[in-house]
Amino acid sequence: MEWIEVKVVVSDESLKEAITSYFFDLGSEGVSETVDKGISKGICACFPKSQKTNIESELEKYFSSLKEIFPNAGHINWEVVPVPNDNWAEKYKDFYKAQKLTERFFLRPKWDESTALPPDMFSIILDPGQAFGTGLHQSTRLSMKLIEDTALLNPNLVPLKFLDVGTGTGILSIVAHKLGFGYVEAIDNDEDAVRVAQENLSDNKSSQVKVSATPIANLQNSFDVIVSNILLETHLELSLQYRRLLKPGGILILAGLLGGQVYEVTQSLMNHHFIPQQKYILQEWAALSFTLR
Repeated sequence: MEWIEVKVVVSDESLKEAITSYFFDLGSEGVSETVDKGISKGICACFPKSQKTNIESELEKYFSSLKEIFPNAGHINWEVVPVPNDNWAEKYKDFYKAQKLTERFFLRPKWDESTALPPDMFSIILDPGQAFGTGLHQSTRLSMKLIEDTALLNPNLVPLKFLDVGTGTGILSIVAHKLGFGYVEAIDNDEDAVRVAQENLSDNKSSQVKVSATPIANLQNSFDVIVSNILLETHLELSLQYRRLLKPGGILILAGLLGGQVYEVTQSLMNHHFIPQQKYILQEWAALSFTLR
């Protein structure tokens, strides 16, 4: 996957907070600030290159609207530049830090050998590489929370089969395996993501997870839990596949949704005999769970 970097130079702390929050709302996996001798050289955020046109359009509108809220906003200097593939790993290290993701999971980057892992939490050792799914984005955290909730409702997870659609770095499959699901399978149509996921699964002693680029239409297993953290349009396209693969009474977890998209995806799935269960909201992002009657 190719990436772009958005760099904004501002000095006002309130503006920095507002812009940082908006970067996350747009879907950035992380935001960093370069400081030289106490002087900020800019706030940076990375996005997939495929979103460049949309990101530029949204930023134009947002920075214009900031002038109504922050009279001192004035002219904001910003630019969008490509991130060379050979610089990607180092770029991520600027803002990819060890941190608590949920009440039960703690993230530590693979290159961080100094941060102690909390003994009462599950650890996730991760190198995002060039794949989507660092764990920092709201949709990933919401997915993790719904997986945890599902696990708590089942006293014996060993017989249950779990499918991770669009696995990215494999983080949600790692979560499922560490929680105790007996069979975990992960798929992604990006070969780089499959490779990165396999490496991360190995680093987390979760090599039992089956990960591949198998198209979802070719899967033959049925699953007790399916998690899919992708885009609205793809959820709508895959709704019949979700229904085909999920066992009656199973749980479907969908994320990657903005709050305003919840109604549309819920109505679509209800037309395919799914029943809404839970909903979590974090900032502008939402994650939902359904069962199949």
